[in-house]
Amino acid sequence: MLRCNALPVAITLFLSIGLAYAEEPNTASSNSNSTTPVNQPLVKPQQPVWEVKEVAPSKQWISDRLEAPLRSCPGDRCKVVKIVKPGFETTLIGLTNDGWALVTSGDVKGYLPKRYLQSSPVASQQLEGAQRQSLEAMQAHGALKTEMDALKNRAETAETEVASLRKGNYELKQELDYVKTLSTQTLVVNEDNRRLKTEIEALRQRNDILEQESGDVEGKNQRAWVMVGAGILFMGWIIGRFARTPRRRGWNEI
Repeated sequence: MLRCNALPVAITLFLSIGLAYAEEPNTASSNSNSTTPVNQPLVKPQQPVWEVKEVAPSKQWISDRLEAPLRSCPGDRCKVVKIVKPGFETTLIGLTNDGWALVTSGDVKGYLPKRYLQSSPVASQQLEGAQRQSLEAMQAHGALKTEMDALKNRAETAETEVASLRKGNYELKQELDYVKTLSTQTLVVNEDNRRLKTEIEALRQRNDILEQESGDVEGKNQRAWVMVGAGILFMGWIIGRFARTPRRRGWNEI
């Protein structure tokens, strides 16, 4: 059993040693052929040329999954200009055929793989924007509510002023009606006054006439009384003249 197992192992070992010796000349010849002659000049590798296709500037954002190196040329061995964080906003201005994008941000310009860019803000920025918009909306709502309360107060004040004005207008209307009534009464009184003045003037003229007539009658009466008095005196004188009584005798005459 041991002899049978050792025979294949010995054959395999022998074949391996033979193949190793057979490959040594080929290796030596290849090494001799690959040796660079001493007088042959060294050739510098040419700088690769990248064709960048200009595109219309558009806003792009770095994906929120990783940070991306912004390089000076489109290649993984190019110098890193800046490490941009997830959500970093850039402006896409060019593309290469091998999937690199030329972007700018402020005074920084560089290349990065196109797959790192997306056309909308990252979720965290969208959340921040939504929170900011929500805060602004709440502030605007508060300002509008304050303004609405102020308008309500002004409306209530205006309603109170309108009610006061209505009451004042009602009172003024009543006063105006009273003034109109007084004016009407005044017109009536003025008309009565004019009529009374006319009547008084007529009565004055009538009184003047009566006074004149009374003066005439009084003068006539005075003259009549004078005549009557003179007649009475004359009649008394006559009666006294002709109707004398005899004088009585005194005691001395007896």
